[in-house]
Amino acid sequence: HYTGILLLHAMARNALRGGSPGLDEVQALLGPFVAGEKAFNCNFPNYRCGGNATAYLLHEGRLPEAAEAARHYAEEILNDAPRDSNDILCYPHNPAQHKIWIDVAFAVSPFLLYSGRALCENRYVEEGVQQTVKMVRLLRDPENGLLNQAINIRGPGHRSQDHWSRGNGWGIFALAELVQGLPDSHSRRAETEQLFLELLEACLAFQDEDGMWHQEITRMDSYVETSGTGLILYALGVGLERGLVPETHRAAFIKGLRGFLSYIALDGSVHHTCVGCLCPGEGTLEDYMAHPHRVNDAHSFGPMVLAFDQAVRLGFSEIDPTP
Repeated sequence: HYTGILLLHAMARNALRGGSPGLDEVQALLGPFVAGEKAFNCNFPNYRCGGNATAYLLHEGRLPEAAEAARHYAEEILNDAPRDSNDILCYPHNPAQHKIWIDVAFAVSPFLLYSGRALCENRYVEEGVQQTVKMVRLLRDPENGLLNQAINIRGPGHRSQDHWSRGNGWGIFALAELVQGLPDSHSRRAETEQLFLELLEACLAFQDEDGMWHQEITRMDSYVETSGTGLILYALGVGLERGLVPETHRAAFIKGLRGFLSYIALDGSVHHTCVGCLCPGEGTLEDYMAHPHRVNDAHSFGPMVLAFDQAVRLGFSEIDPTP
């Protein structure tokens, strides 16, 4: 399931930093994917080899046995995946309907980026950049700089009206991987950094007083949502680590970590995570606000690990629970 694909990526990053579980354990989890033993229904074929985590560890020189699988699925995406008139990857079921949704940025761009870097295939890197850049530009709301989730899901020409927390998290996550993984000399590096900073600042404008983001980001009367919060905090931490955002933003990062901790129980359970969501109802703000959350939804864990692992990378060993 794609939620596990995100968690594996978070675990791979954590393991390379020396976290727990260790690298051997994460490699063992990825082994059956790389060997082609995981057959399951999915929208994107690269999930079958372990997705972003496999490409990331391959790029880091820690999973060389994945080279053939990464190349196979990268080629499949480039050559066979359905696209809309803007060359954006679209929903593979009924592809003629050109259903576009921002979740795709998470699904394919990091995989193509890291596979391309590892295999010296610039075509993959360029496609990874192109997919996220085109989706972010297409789905951005010019009034506030945030992202809508989807186009054409509820019929031709329909655009969701939301500024959904995890949807914006998917977009900022993909951009964060690009600003980390693209070579400094890459011709589109400045463009991706600018899009990253614009979306990050748009998100920061709606951080609440406790450091969190809400299901509908622009509406503080919608519920606090932890998966989007985790992804946005991860991106903010990446911006701090790379020196792309002012050091004054560290306060927003700390406030977010402190707020997030209040939604994590002592047994590790994560509260207030939106369940699977693709343009619910008619895609109105109210439809997204009414979409339910639950404890330990499968979307909970990857964003949590990403956010707090990034905190450790920035030198945090603990967070004071009080301001």
